[in-house]
Amino acid sequence: MLEAEWRVLTTLPDVPSAQSLASLLAAEGLTVRVSSDAGVLGQAAPARIYVAAQQLHRARMLLAERQFSDEELAALAERAGSPDGPA
Repeated sequence: MLEAEWRVLTTLPDVPSAQSLASLLAAEGLTVRVSSDAGVLGQAAPARIYVAAQQLHRARMLLAERQFSDEELAALAERAGSPDGPA
């Protein structure tokens, strides 16, 4: 997909939280990607979630329907990283 075909949906405080939300959005059928300026793995840096441009409105509607707290995103990220969590 060309760079111009992606739109920023939201920015989260860290990559694991962004990846968790991206997984939830992907499960809803959205095309998503996560981008961060972190220089090294584990560095605390904001992460942006991008969606396919033609899916931006739907993605915003999904976020509006269900607002996630920082605690929920952290729990999702923790579960995603555990051996019993999603791959």
